[in-house]
Amino acid sequence: MGPGKESTNDQNISLPRHRKKDTFFGDRSVVLSKKQLESARKNPKLSALYMSCIGFYPYAKNHFRKRKKGIKEHILIYCIDGNGVVSIDNNNYHLSPNTFFVIPANRAHAYWASQDTPWSIYWIHFGGVLSNHFKEMYGDIKTTEFLSNSRKNDRIKLFNEILTVLESGLTQSAIEFSNLYMNSLLASFYFPETYINAKGIKSTDPVDKTIFYMQRHINEQLSMSDFVKSSKVSASHLSKLFRNKTGSSPMDYFINLKMQEAIRLLSNQALRVKEVAYKLGYTDPFYFSRIFTKQIGSTPSSFLKNK
Repeated sequence: MGPGKESTNDQNISLPRHRKKDTFFGDRSVVLSKKQLESARKNPKLSALYMSCIGFYPYAKNHFRKRKKGIKEHILIYCIDGNGVVSIDNNNYHLSPNTFFVIPANRAHAYWASQDTPWSIYWIHFGGVLSNHFKEMYGDIKTTEFLSNSRKNDRIKLFNEILTVLESGLTQSAIEFSNLYMNSLLASFYFPETYINAKGIKSTDPVDKTIFYMQRHINEQLSMSDFVKSSKVSASHLSKLFRNKTGSSPMDYFINLKMQEAIRLLSNQALRVKEVAYKLGYTDPFYFSRIFTKQIGSTPSSFLKNK
């Protein structure tokens, strides 16, 4: 499976039997009071971009939320382990480790942890005029794993530092510091590659560079020569490096990425099989179906019926 793509395996998407359980061993959360939130909204330092609450739910078995009208703020759910589902606009989005989803403000939604492999998530509710400029992040699954050095631990540290500051006391300075600090946190999701490069970690690894190139050109038909150009190493050397690191050839890895994207499109959008094929650069839907069947073990049509 390609890095950061959601999986439909081992996921029970049925709603949990025990709902709205918010106490999990090791959980952390801070919610601003109505008065504190109103103050943040009026504070000239914070009004453009502020948070109303933030938290961490580890192994959140039976976690469930359903809001018929949504809430005033956007909701970012960052999955670091396990699996879960976000349901919005009659579509189910399956979150797996190193993926995140932002539910837009004022949109009806539900979300819940997998029964079999409950997710561990960091989450934050945020709003303000500037929050509307992050729309590219909203309403779809995004990955934070572009390269091997994704700075995942640094991002988690940002979450934990904000929680620690707020847990120490909801003073005016703590609220202002945490809200301003949140800008860095959101930037790590909005600009994942820049976030990696900011620490001087820009990967020179040919496999990392090729995978990132594949992800950016997932809707195209690429050849080995394209991978060689992006990695700047010979075809034989790149193939050897790829097999050592991923267990597959560059082309097989790219095809697998495409099929995982096909699963996402088939699962989350009202698209026909041929439309998915065209989106992924296949001009022949029958050829696409053969590749899908070989990789996934069922035809696209069968997958749609059974999902």
